[in-house]
Amino acid sequence: MKSLSELWFCAICFCFSALLLIVSLLGAVQLAALSDEASALEQEVSRLQIENQTQSVEYEMLLRLDEIERCAVEELGMQRCLPGQMVFTGTGETER
Repeated sequence: MKSLSELWFCAICFCFSALLLIVSLLGAVQLAALSDEASALEQEVSRLQIENQTQSVEYEMLLRLDEIERCAVEELGMQRCLPGQMVFTGTGETER
């Protein structure tokens, strides 16, 4: 029969092993949660990069002169000038 000190030692070792097992399981659960969060953030970054590219293309299209002219005529109801309606005030060059 084992002595009382041996039984206490076995009980303490068992409790310590159980505690280590619980701590490692909690760590694994926390690691899985962080991994899921990192994956979700990577997907969000990818989505935002695609959205950024799309908006950059739209921005570049809006800066094109023909697109500005189309928007002014179709959406704002403006009309194109006739040649007699245009007045030029200078050539942009300095006179001598």
